[in-house]
Amino acid sequence: MPAKPKQKMVRFEMLLTKEQNNSLVQVADSLGISKAELVRRRIAQCRIKTIPQVNWQCYWQLLKIAEDINYIAQTQNNAMGNSSAPPAINPIMIEELMKNISEIRLHLIVGAKALNKQLEENDDWEN
Repeated sequence: MPAKPKQKMVRFEMLLTKEQNNSLVQVADSLGISKAELVRRRIAQCRIKTIPQVNWQCYWQLLKIAEDINYIAQTQNNAMGNSSAPPAINPIMIEELMKNISEIRLHLIVGAKALNKQLEENDDWEN
């Protein structure tokens, strides 16, 4: 595979007031990117979307809960396979819970609008 040609870089400098610079720094920091990257994305008219840290924390906590539920289900299945009497758990409720957790995790990452659009596309009901 041939090597990628190097892009030529052009240095661009600009003067800002302290307030403008502080504003630029604040926005870049809140997005977790550099000032230069923020300017590049704005010039290219890229949509700059970030996921709040609290959403990532909830996302990983929900993942851990889902893994725990999956472990419970596996334990149930193993007990049934070994002819042991497992505690009564409704598997349909577990499946629904897992589905809801997955939807919440998706909602936290992609946002409500994208999730609603995806759910509408997957909707089997006829209007």
